Order: sequence, then C-alpha cells, then structure tokens
Amino acid sequence: MFEYMNFHIAPWGWELSVYFFLIGTAGMAYALATAPVMFGGRFEALRPLQLPGLVLAFVIVLICGPLLIHDLGQPMRFLYPILYFHWTSPLSWGSLFLLMFAACVVLFWWFDRAGNTAPLKPLAIIGSLLGLSMPLYTGNDLMVQTTREVWATPWIPVLFVVLSVTSGAAALAVIGMIRKTDDADASKILHAVMLSGVATTLFLFLGLLLSFLYGSEEMQLGWHILNDQFAMQVWLLTLVVGILAPLALLVRPDIGRRPQILAVAGIASLIGAYAFREVILVAGQLPQLYY
Repeated sequence: MFEYMNFHIAPWGWELSVYFFLIGTAGMAYALATAPVMFGGRFEALRPLQLPGLVLAFVIVLICGPLLIHDLGQPMRFLYPILYFHWTSPLSWGSLFLLMFAACVVLFWWFDRAGNTAPLKPLAIIGSLLGLSMPLYTGNDLMVQTTREVWATPWIPVLFVVLSVTSGAAALAVIGMIRKTDDADASKILHAVMLSGVATTLFLFLGLLLSFLYGSEEMQLGWHILNDQFAMQVWLLTLVVGILAPLALLVRPDIGRRPQILAVAGIASLIGAYAFREVILVAGQLPQLYY
C-alpha cells in the first residue's frame, strides 16, 4: 500500500478559481447575447439582452486581467506567453484568445452603436468561438498536468465548457429578471440551455465520483480529501445547490420558464458552477503519493 501525505500547498488558489468561472461565463454570455445576429429567427427574442450581455462580458474581462496578473505575480508573466508564443502551450493560446475576445466585445458594441451592421455577424461568430475557447483552454491547462491524475483526463475541458454554457445562460436569466424582460421565446431558449447544461453536469459529476471511488490510489486519496476538507463544496454547494435544486426548478417547462424561477435556478447553478471549479482546481493539487 502506498504512503501519502495530504497536506500540501495548492499554488493555484482562489484567483484562478474565480478567473476560470468568470471567463467562461463571459464567453457564453457573449455567445447568447449575439445569437440574434448569428441566427436570427426565434433568437431575436434575446435582442433585449444583447447590450447587457456585452456589458457583462466586457466588465468580466476587465476583472479577469488583474486577477490573472495577480495570480502570476508580475505583469510581464502575463505578456510572456504572448511575446514568446508557444504553439503547444494552452497558456499561450489562452492569453492570445483572451485579448482577441475582449477586442470582439468592444468592436461588436462599437459597430452596433454606430449602426454599421455588416461586421456584426462575423464578430458574433468569431467572438463566440473565442468565448468557447476560454473554458476549453482553462480545462486544457489542467488536463496537460499529467502528474495530477484528478486533472489529467479529457473530461476536464468538457466539464468546463458545460459549466460555462450553464453559467452564461444563468447570468442572462438573472439580468432578464432584473430588467423585467418577459418574453416567452427568450425564456424558452434560456430554459433549454440551462436545463441541458445542468443535466449534463449531473452526469459528469457522477462520472467524477466513480473515478474517485474506483480509480488509482491517488484518486482514492482525492476522494478522502474531498470528503474531509471539501465536503460542503462538493455535496452542498455543487450537488444540492448547483445541480439538484436547478434541476428540480427547471424539469417542468411550464414552471421553469417563468422569469423568476429561471433567475433563481440561474443563481443556484452559478453557485454550483463556481464551487465545482474550485473543488477541481484546489483539491486536484492536494493528493500526492510517495513510493
């Protein structure tokens, strides 16, 4: 049997937990806010949420830059992956995509305000793809850490994308309730996105638990740490508040599509999306076996 010590410093702390959560929310909020331009039709119902979605994405980007620099310790460490670009580095791609995404948000707002509609659809498509790249690159940042078994699995980027889709829709649902945007088609779209995202998160959560229970010694040590140090985040904030409560509120469309119910389910899923990321990021650094 392997010997282990489970008290280790987690160099990636709350700054990156918040960063991962916010940048994914911004990307998916932008994609939904610009959906009327990309798709038209029924998605025109989201038009009242376009400007608030853009403002939300831009404010989040302004917050994320200092968060990332604070975590790295020096501003030049933020510029290094861009100035000395490495094609195989998720951090280099992520830093570049972050700047490009911010540019898309600003340019889309500028051309829309100026009444120049020609560049809007390309900017919506490019910005949405860049928004999708945000949770993908943060998940890949963890997945390439092959010495940490909790992270080194392909489901991490998938989980981060699903959590971001849910939190982006949840943020717009909360904004819609505050602005009293009561449109049946808009509620139907946000409801469908949130319900599918939360349901998928439940399956990914259960898959993670099976990996902990029946995985290697390091994974089983991770299971011990989760139940010892992160029980509230795992079982209460992630499973109960972030997954089961939104599912219960959204499972019936006639109830779940009401703006107030959507907003409450959105707030709960936002809490769960952050807690899940924090558990994966921080707890994933703690297990270490000694041979």
